[in-house]
Amino acid sequence: MPTEREDRLIETVFARHSADGDDVLIGPGDDAAMLRCPRGERLLITTDTLNEGVHFPAGTSAHAVGYRALAVSLSDLAAMAARPLWAVVTLSVPAADEDWLGGFADGLYVLADEHGVQVVGGDFVRGPLSITVTAHGAARPDAVLRRGGAGAGDGIWVSGFLGDAAAGLEVLKQRLAGTASSLSETVQKELVRRFCYPEPRIELGGRLAGIATACMDLSDGLLTDLPRLLRHCGLKGRVETENLPISDALRDFADPDDSCRLALAGGDDYELCFAVPRENEPRLKALSGELQLTRIGELHQGTGLRLTRGGRPWEPPDSGFRHFS
Repeated sequence: MPTEREDRLIETVFARHSADGDDVLIGPGDDAAMLRCPRGERLLITTDTLNEGVHFPAGTSAHAVGYRALAVSLSDLAAMAARPLWAVVTLSVPAADEDWLGGFADGLYVLADEHGVQVVGGDFVRGPLSITVTAHGAARPDAVLRRGGAGAGDGIWVSGFLGDAAAGLEVLKQRLAGTASSLSETVQKELVRRFCYPEPRIELGGRLAGIATACMDLSDGLLTDLPRLLRHCGLKGRVETENLPISDALRDFADPDDSCRLALAGGDDYELCFAVPRENEPRLKALSGELQLTRIGELHQGTGLRLTRGGRPWEPPDSGFRHFS
C-alpha cells in the first residue's frame, strides 16, 4: 500500500495539473484514465522508453530528461500529422529524490504545456533510471501521414539541421566528465540543447498533410531511418550529400567530412524526413517560415539508398561516428 510520501511523489509527477476536462473524463488518481476521442478523428498511440546510460548519459539534468522523454514521443505524432492530446508516463527511479523528481516534472510539463498535452496517468516504481512515455494524438483519417505512399520523382526533404544532437551528446559527455573543450561556450550550449531539448515538429507535421506523400521522424540517423521509409514506399532513394543541412555550430565542432558523417549517421535529431512531389513544392516553401526545410535528394524506381557527392556515387569512409558504441 503506498505511503503518504509516495502518494505525494506520484502527485508531483503525474498530477501537476488537473487533467479532467471535456475529453478527459477520468484523469490521474484512479486505476485507469477514461478519455473521449475527438469527434471525426482517429486516435494515434506511440510509446518510447529512455534508459540512463543508453539513451542519455548518467548525470543529465532531471529537467532535460523529463523534457526529452516527452519530446521523442511527440515527434512520432508529428511525423504522422497528429495533434498531441494525452500522455501516460511510467517512471523507474533508483531512489525517491524529491528534488530530482521535481526537476523531471518541470521539464516534462514545460513541453506538455507548450503543446496542450495532458498527463492522464502512469506508474512510479523503484529500479534503474528509465522512463516510458505513451503519447496519444488525434487526426482526421484522410490527413494521417505514413512512411509509405510516396512515388518515384518525389523529392526527399528534411526539416532543420542534421547531426547537431550527436555532436551535442559528445559535448555533454565531455562536460559531465569535466573535460575541457576548445569550442566556444555558445557553440557548446547550442549543441547540448539540440540533444537535451529536441523540438518535436508538431506544427510542421500538421501542415504537411496534403503536401507530403510520406513522412517519418529521424531518431536513429538518416542512414538508418531513410531506408525504412524507402522500404515502405518500395522505392530507391538518392541523397546528394552536399545538400545536407549542416549548422554553423556543427561546422565549428567537426571538419567537413566528419560533419557530413554526423549529419548522415548521427541520431537523436528528431527532425522530420518527408517526400514531396514537384507540384507540391511551392506549397511547401510557402509554409516553411523560420524553420529551414531542405531538399536533399529524390526517390526513384528500384531499391536501396544511394549517396552522391558532386553528382558521383559516394560512400562515407566510415559507417559514421561511433558515438553510441
